[in-house]
Amino acid sequence: MNPDPLSGQDRTIIAKPLREQIYEYLRDEMYRGSLLPGSLVNVNKISQMLGISKTPLRDALIQLECDGFVSILPRRGVMINKLSFDDVRNAWEICRALESEMLVPVVAKITEAHLGEMERLTREMKKASETQDTYAFYQNNVAFHNVFLDLSTNSQMRRIIQLNKQRLYDFLTRRHIAHWEEEHCREHMELIDLIRNGDAEGSALYLKERHWSLEDQEQYIREFYFNEMEMDNAQGE
Repeated sequence: MNPDPLSGQDRTIIAKPLREQIYEYLRDEMYRGSLLPGSLVNVNKISQMLGISKTPLRDALIQLECDGFVSILPRRGVMINKLSFDDVRNAWEICRALESEMLVPVVAKITEAHLGEMERLTREMKKASETQDTYAFYQNNVAFHNVFLDLSTNSQMRRIIQLNKQRLYDFLTRRHIAHWEEEHCREHMELIDLIRNGDAEGSALYLKERHWSLEDQEQYIREFYFNEMEMDNAQGE
């Protein structure tokens, strides 16, 4: 049996190339906040910790740079990218446009079992919000949307959405905004009702104009990613 350097467990078959496993490991470290925006990646430390050579690690870092997560800086190393408001807005608008477009043709494929899973994930989001577990909240949030996105046959659009959501939900500040999370859950249930009624156009419109509305949620976005509301409040005191 072959050891898996990323899990410490033996596996008879390695399902993915090592560079892909390293890519996912580094992304998860970003998501969990172990690798922070603006910090430099200690390539030697990661290589030694995982027991791997620098070649697959370098390949993973090149892919991370192509996907926008890191910048490889000559003579300085590899830096975890910071998100600007424009980065967030662009990713948000891409998800908004593509998800609403993809929902229309799959509404007819969504069964009660799918809707039940979407309801379950929304309940899990509520539990995570109550315990201020931002990590679990957004894991379940992504899974909720994937229930209907996975029914689409357009794998390229799914990939674009996945990459942009990874940009949105990696580098999290872990800021708990109770009211925003409550709105997420309420909107999910309203979307479920529209889908259950077979209203494909109405569901897509709700997703685009309400759930992914940048205009309605900009104040939360700025607080969540950039701490701007707290800074404004502090300056006003």
